[in-house]
Amino acid sequence: MAVTTPSPSSARPPLPGTTRRSQRKMRTPSPSLWRTKEFMVYYVAYITIVPFMMYTMYQASSPSRKEYGKYEHYLTDGWMLGRKVDMSDGQWRTFRSHLPAFALAMFGYVATNWVFRLTVLRGFFSGFLRSPASTRGALPTLWVAFAYASIFVAVLSGTSIVFVLVITGANYFIAKRFGGRRWAPLVIWAYNMGMLFSNECYKGYDFGRIHESLAWLDGHRGILRRWDITFNITMLRMVSFAMDFHWRVRQEQMASRQKIDAMAVDPKTDKDRIEHSCFREDYCFVNYWAYILYPPLYMTGPIITFNNFISQMRYPSPSIRRRTTILYGIRLVLAGLFMELILHTVYCVAISKWAHWDSFSAFEISLMGYMRLTFIWLKLFVIWRFARFWAMADGLDTVENMRRCMSNNYSLQQFWRDWHCSYNRWLVRYVYIPLGGRRTSVWNTFVIFTFVALWHDLTMRLLQWAWLIALLFLPEGLATWYFGKPRWSRKPYFRFLCSMGGALNIIAMMIANLVGFGDAGVEKMLEKIFSRHGAFFLPATYLVLNIHLQVMFELREHEYRREYEASKQRLAASGSEWEMAVSSGASSQDTVGKSSQAGGGGSGAALASAGGAKAVDAADQSNSSGSSPSANADSLTKRGGSGRRHDHSD
Repeated sequence: MAVTTPSPSSARPPLPGTTRRSQRKMRTPSPSLWRTKEFMVYYVAYITIVPFMMYTMYQASSPSRKEYGKYEHYLTDGWMLGRKVDMSDGQWRTFRSHLPAFALAMFGYVATNWVFRLTVLRGFFSGFLRSPASTRGALPTLWVAFAYASIFVAVLSGTSIVFVLVITGANYFIAKRFGGRRWAPLVIWAYNMGMLFSNECYKGYDFGRIHESLAWLDGHRGILRRWDITFNITMLRMVSFAMDFHWRVRQEQMASRQKIDAMAVDPKTDKDRIEHSCFREDYCFVNYWAYILYPPLYMTGPIITFNNFISQMRYPSPSIRRRTTILYGIRLVLAGLFMELILHTVYCVAISKWAHWDSFSAFEISLMGYMRLTFIWLKLFVIWRFARFWAMADGLDTVENMRRCMSNNYSLQQFWRDWHCSYNRWLVRYVYIPLGGRRTSVWNTFVIFTFVALWHDLTMRLLQWAWLIALLFLPEGLATWYFGKPRWSRKPYFRFLCSMGGALNIIAMMIANLVGFGDAGVEKMLEKIFSRHGAFFLPATYLVLNIHLQVMFELREHEYRREYEASKQRLAASGSEWEMAVSSGASSQDTVGKSSQAGGGGSGAALASAGGAKAVDAADQSNSSGSSPSANADSLTKRGGSGRRHDHSD
C-alpha cells in the first residue's frame, strides 16, 4: 500500500513514530498463510521433527553412553533433573560463579545513586531537573557514577587499575589535544589499536616487568586478573569519546557555537541523541571517566556512544518505565533458567571440547554443532541482558543486542545487525561511514570484519572466519541486485526460490561460525557431516530448512501486518488528511523479501535478500546510528541546524 497526499502535503510533518518515507512506501500486506493446507503440512513437520531433535540431543548426552566417561571431567554437580551441569565454557563459568557478587554490586550502585539523588544531592538535582541545559560540564547525574565506578573497577582489577587509568587518561589527553585537526582520527585509531595489540601481547602487563621492586603489586590484581580481556569493550568507548569530541570541534569550525548547542537541547529521538554533539563543556574528565567505567556496562556492554550517554544523563529517555524494566527483569530470569535447563540436558560444550566424533552419527554431530552455536547465542543473550537490565534500572536505555533468536535469522546482513546490534551500530558510525559508506561497501566489508576479528582476538583462525563471512556477503549482495527486480519478485514461486537460497545461507553461516568460534574438533565434525555418512542427512536437512524458512517468511509478514494496522490506526486517530491508496503494482508474492523493509526482517539469504534488503548501513542504521562528521557540519552550515544529510540516506 502506498500513502499519497493532497497537493500541499510536502509542508505537512510526518506523523509521530513514522516518516514520510515509511508513509509513502507502505504496501498492502499479503493474505495470511497460517491456516492454509501448505502450512498444515509444515505444522506436522514441526511437531514431528523438533521433538525428535530434542530427544536425539538428550540421548547423545546420556550418562549411559560409552562416551560419557571420557568427557565427564568437564561436568560439575548440577541441581536440575538429577543430572550434572556442563560448565566447561570459561566465560559462562566466570559469569555464573560471580553472578551473586555482580548482582549485589549492580544493586548497590543503582540504590546508592537513587538514594544520593533524593537526599544528599537533592538540592543540586532540583535545579538541574528544572533546567538541564543550564548545567554544563560534570553532570550531577554522574557524580555518584564517577565515584562508584572508581571503587568498582579497583575491586575488579586491583592494582591493575593503574594501567586502566594510564591508558584511558592518555586517550583523553589525545582527544582533547588533537581533536578537530584533520589527521586526528589517524592518531586516535593508531593509539587505540596499538593499546589493543599491546594489551594482548603482554597479557595485561606485569608490574615485575616494569621494575623488580614493583613485583609485589602483581599479587593484588583483584577479582578479574586479566582486566585486559574486558578492556576491549572499554576501547570502543574510548574511540567513541575521542571521535565525538573531534566531530564537535570540527562542527565549530563550520558553524556558530550557539547553533551547535541549540541542537543538543531536548533531543526528540534516539538518532538526535547520537548525532547531535553535546555541549563543549560536557567533554570533561568527570563525564569521560563515568562513561568509560559506567558500572552496569563496563565489562560487557551493550555499547552506547558518548553523545547518547551524556544526552540521556541530561534528558532521561522516555522509553524507560518502571513496568517495562520489571518485565524485562522477569524475562531475564526466565532466560537464565532456560540456559540452566539446556546445560543440564545437552552437554554440547563438553562434547565439543572432547572433540572425538567417531562414535556419533552425522545427525548427532550436526545437532551438537547447532546446539554449540545456540549456547553461544544464549550465553551472550543472558550476559548482555543482565547488563542492560541494570542500566535500565538506573534510567539509561541502550540498544538491545540479540533482537532475534539465532534460529530466526536467514539473511547474513540481518543476522549481523541483530547479533551484536550495539557493536554493529558502533562500527557503522565510527568505521563504515567515515570510510565511505555504500560508495565503498565491498572494501568496507572486508575492513570491518578484519577489525572485528582483531578486536576479538589476535588469531589467524578468527581472521579466516572474518574473511569467510565477508566473502559470503558478495553472493547475497549480487542476488539482492539481480533477483530484487519485479520480474522475479512477482512470480508465484518467488518465496520458494528465496527459501532455497536461504537454506544454503544458513548452512554457510553455521559452518563459518563453527570455524571461527567452535572448538578444536570442528574440522573432524565437518568432515564427517560432508562424508558419505551424511549422504542422506544433508538433503533431508536442506528440505527441513526450506520448511523452516517458509514459516519464518510468514512470521516476518505477520509482524508487518501488525505494524501496518498500527499505522492505519495512528492515521485515523490523528484525523490526518493523508489518503491511503492501494498500489496496483504490488502483488502478494512481492512481499516475501520486501517485508525486511517494514517488518524488521532480513532478506532471506543470497536469494531471499533479493526481496529488498539494503546495504549494511541502510536498514537499522538509518534510524539510530550516526552520520558522518561532514554530514553534521553541512547540516549546520547549509540548513541552519534544522535538517540532516546522511551518507546512508536513500
